[in-house]
Amino acid sequence: MAIDEAGVTAAIDSFQTAGLGGSWTTALEHLAAATHAPVGQLIGLGDNAAVPFNWMTGLPPEAGPAFLEAGGGDSRVNSRVRIGGRAPELLVLNETAFTTQEDCHRSPAYGAWIKTYDVGVSCLSPLLRRDDMLVGMAVGRGDRYGVFSDAEVRAYTAIAPHVRAAVRTQMAMEGQSLGLVSGLLEALSTAAFVCDGAGAIRAMSPRAEALLAGGKWLKVSRGRLTSRQDGDARRFELGLAGAATLSPGAAHGPPEALVMRDEASGDYLHLEFVALPGEHRRFGLAAMVIARAVRKETVRTAELARQLFDLTPAEAMVAAHLAAGRGPQAIAEDTGKSVGTIRSQIRSIFEKSGVQSQLELVATLALE
Repeated sequence: MAIDEAGVTAAIDSFQTAGLGGSWTTALEHLAAATHAPVGQLIGLGDNAAVPFNWMTGLPPEAGPAFLEAGGGDSRVNSRVRIGGRAPELLVLNETAFTTQEDCHRSPAYGAWIKTYDVGVSCLSPLLRRDDMLVGMAVGRGDRYGVFSDAEVRAYTAIAPHVRAAVRTQMAMEGQSLGLVSGLLEALSTAAFVCDGAGAIRAMSPRAEALLAGGKWLKVSRGRLTSRQDGDARRFELGLAGAATLSPGAAHGPPEALVMRDEASGDYLHLEFVALPGEHRRFGLAAMVIARAVRKETVRTAELARQLFDLTPAEAMVAAHLAAGRGPQAIAEDTGKSVGTIRSQIRSIFEKSGVQSQLELVATLALE
């Protein structure tokens, strides 16, 4: 099948636009169309099978997380990653360079992913290496279409250098974004970590730094932020990965959350994993982890308030903070909410509990 030169030009133009803040999804769609492939992919590969980002077009949203779960980013599982990762930048590799059928046989989970999403044939190249990440590009399709033809490979080869240039432009912008975010975090009273898609900390607030230094809840393992408690480590990693690997332009649902409990003290740490907005932050700054420590006494008081006055969980926690003597501003800082929201919740608490002041609420919730 002949290649449409206009399609190649459209793909190049689209990637140049993406590097300046445009849509990477649209650019990948143009790449796929220009090479007669249903699937286009731009992926970041870090150390220890980490995948800082993985954008795919032509597949359902669940395909990306399923790829990670199946070990698709692991060079021990996926020969495309193993062989492509060793290749020089911009060297184009057709499916004949890989051992995909053997990979699927050795790793049933990866084989099931290949079969489910019908990507038995690929054409890929490394685009850019830096110390902590390799950025690669690929197109894929089903076995029934056969390997990519010489003409299709030529189209891919013509587009690839422009994609690398766009990635470089985007990463330069990321450096500027990181400086801005770091400055904002310095003034933040909440414990907040900004991480890349592999879980490496790129910036943190002073309170987050103190939380990490305390050594009770969180740690850095193999370069990534994770739970100090082994039982919560996997859930922590999945929560962070879920926020960090959203495709550009994907709708953001409510933040993923995790509650950790310290058995020795009975205290809790509430974590939220929030996807950073905007495609222009996807390469380097992918997700924010917001941590809030809650003492066991606060949890007990909140549960009592909820049962006594039929409060919502959020209202119950605010009531517990009020009972501990905190004012609206301090509660807002502890919970990451606006002062206006806290004041509105306080009015609702007073109405439901039948009290007129914080002192009355304290007396009502006093524990024997």
